[in-house]
Amino acid sequence: MSQDTDTGIAGVVRDGFTTPFGLVTACLVALALVLPYLPVTGQFEVFLTAQILAFAIAAVAFNVLLGYTGLLSFGHAAFFGGSAYAIGLVLRYTEIRELFVLLPIGILAAAVLAVVIGYISVRHTEVYYALLMLALSFLLYVVTVKLYTYTGGTDGVPIASPTVAGIDYVAVWGYSGYLQGVLYYVVLLSFLASIALMWVFMNSPFGLTLKTIRDSPDRARAIGIPVVRYRWYATIVSGIFTGVGGAMYAFLNGHITPGSVLHWSQSGELAFMAVLGGIGSFFGPIAGAGAFILIRSEAQQFTEYWHFVMGLILFLIIVFEPGGVAGITGRIRRKASELMEGRKRE
Repeated sequence: MSQDTDTGIAGVVRDGFTTPFGLVTACLVALALVLPYLPVTGQFEVFLTAQILAFAIAAVAFNVLLGYTGLLSFGHAAFFGGSAYAIGLVLRYTEIRELFVLLPIGILAAAVLAVVIGYISVRHTEVYYALLMLALSFLLYVVTVKLYTYTGGTDGVPIASPTVAGIDYVAVWGYSGYLQGVLYYVVLLSFLASIALMWVFMNSPFGLTLKTIRDSPDRARAIGIPVVRYRWYATIVSGIFTGVGGAMYAFLNGHITPGSVLHWSQSGELAFMAVLGGIGSFFGPIAGAGAFILIRSEAQQFTEYWHFVMGLILFLIIVFEPGGVAGITGRIRRKASELMEGRKRE
């Protein structure tokens, strides 16, 4: 990476923390750090927040393809569930219990799947790319269900609480202490590291190249960019970080099934989160993941027809606010800025 690029990224980060958005972000990070110790939060709130963070990683990773590369994927469940299943099967068939060993194994599994599935799919674009990703992901789902003897079939596999740095915190502190004192911070640090890395990627020449391909593949080819190769790279980056989200989901939930992590509907939920948050914004899918998890949680408590509620929300967003939560926030920010400038002129 060139010195100019280093300076540019450092400038973006430095400028970001001097803006109202940067200050709000810093406050949210500080709030997330002390969340388990606030008097109003209990085990459920900490678990829900950790789940939002896990899905937020996957939703931002999904947007690397949709928002930055212009490729719609219906196969990200393969990376999300592949990572989770790799961890589950290692726990089932080996004596490995260490989180810092299991996590790289899960990420590696997602990376291998992204390399293979991406290599096959990126030679096609638009609906053919989306359908190929869906078909290959569904193939993994069917194989997992049929190999009942090895994978547990539709019953899935349990994810025992791992040790962290060799210490079994569940035995020492109990599950509540383990969740609020250790696992939550593992998820939070994974979230911060993943978002920071993806931010750097998307603001580097690599990210700018993806945007050029998204805006005009023909023009990108004309200036010498290997479009297919960069789409493959984008699929791999997206798959790896989606795998981080899947690993966090597995550690949090303690049990996974093909239906919960490998089904095509999991890919649909990630697309829903990205659209809800705003695919034109890097941070939008984080808000989308939070809104999706909270709305679904509330809707499930009030009606068994919660799918209808979620479908109605998706319909309203696409028709009336395609920019999602990020679009609404941007409009409010512009209005506030105009009001402040108007008062200064007066």
